[in-house]
Amino acid sequence: MIDSSTKSHKSINWKRYSKNWEFKLAIFVILYFIFSHVVLENTNKVKEKGLKNHLKVLPEEVINYYDKSTTLTNTDKLAYMQYATNYDYLNLAILNFVQLRKSNTKIPNLVIIYDEILSFYASNRWNNLYQIANHYNITLKSTSLIKANYIDNTPWAASFTKFHIFNQDEFDRIVYFDSDSMFVNAHINDDNEFENTYVNIDELFKIPKEIEFALPQAYWLNDVVEGKSPLKSKKIDIPNDRRHGLRMKKVVNDISVTNDWKLLPSLLYEKHKFENVDNFFANHIMVIKPSKDTFNKLMKYVNNPFYWSFTNRKNLRTSTDYDMEILNKYLDNELRNSKINVGILPHRIYGVLTGEFGEEWHERFVVEPQYLPFIQKNSNKGWDPIKFFKKLKLIHFSDNPIPKPWEDENNEQPYNNKRIFCKNGNMTEYDEKYPFFKPKLIDDCDSVKIWNWFRDQFNERRQGLWFAG
Repeated sequence: MIDSSTKSHKSINWKRYSKNWEFKLAIFVILYFIFSHVVLENTNKVKEKGLKNHLKVLPEEVINYYDKSTTLTNTDKLAYMQYATNYDYLNLAILNFVQLRKSNTKIPNLVIIYDEILSFYASNRWNNLYQIANHYNITLKSTSLIKANYIDNTPWAASFTKFHIFNQDEFDRIVYFDSDSMFVNAHINDDNEFENTYVNIDELFKIPKEIEFALPQAYWLNDVVEGKSPLKSKKIDIPNDRRHGLRMKKVVNDISVTNDWKLLPSLLYEKHKFENVDNFFANHIMVIKPSKDTFNKLMKYVNNPFYWSFTNRKNLRTSTDYDMEILNKYLDNELRNSKINVGILPHRIYGVLTGEFGEEWHERFVVEPQYLPFIQKNSNKGWDPIKFFKKLKLIHFSDNPIPKPWEDENNEQPYNNKRIFCKNGNMTEYDEKYPFFKPKLIDDCDSVKIWNWFRDQFNERRQGLWFAG
């Protein structure tokens, strides 16, 4: 038989524990964990259901309709923008805007946000760049460098400086693109050679004003479900070009009658957005409505306020988060809370990477954004390099680890293994030019020709405008 003294000894003395600060802290941590992982996560799941009203696909056919049916007014409140944190990229930005001026763009404001230190010493480099910018009525606007970690010397460390574009609220709408891009308007002449003429992307200023952000998908990063529909109850049939064209005609007709931008296509599998939180959107080209509120919010994502460690842990910046990851986190949070409207730009027109033409598989690039979760990742279905080459307007030089065309190259470096070379090409040149590390020999000779043409065209355009040397 257990006497009362023994029973009292074995029972928990809650009164004593309640006065212990460590016990109180442990209870707080447990309750906070339950709140943040159960209550907040369930709330986010509810919020996700409204995504179709705030995230829309902007097919090229619809953008063409807006371009033809809309006249730009009050253009003084519109601007193209780039940014630069060193002389090389300031050169590139000026080169791009010179091409844009020659295209007879209707947008008067061509603005380059640059790190103020570049003009501090008034060097010959700066003076030359300033003169060419002034000649083409390009505005150079100095600003402070933004880095999350000033001992970070990676190439992307200063990429947060890009966010200054959101602070330029003297404009109603900005079309931004990275300076390591190039405008393309390619044609094939009678000799089967590529020719390029000037082109602009003024049509992006004409998309509905209700869409505050428009960006392409980072289709090359987005996870896909290998050929299996995430929607168990619904089979997804990806339309061929003819059926897609008919669908787009109906969408354009419906929008022309109602003028309702919400008739734009939505994602078929909304979770695809939330399963790619850090890399759903690419931001090397953007259409934005600037505001100081947006800029200030982005700065919180960059600088990690202390209280976010308790209230917003999922959005804390990690050491590998740069401008693209931060902007994705911001847009993800705003979309979950139905605070903004976002459009997905056609990546095959404005979001093309040069590296796409060196890839082995292309169906991710080929499909419309809403069908991306349902394709075979290792597939070339629908790939026609010449067809897509003739449609694109802006390409982004991205071939890592191959140097960009304005950087030093060496034909004896290992990165040459990542290049491509036509199997039917000049094999004597192949052996002589690449003595050690040789490019991949491929059957897709059109892609090889296009990839090399991008670099040749860049070098041709920069002649007479390259002052960084």
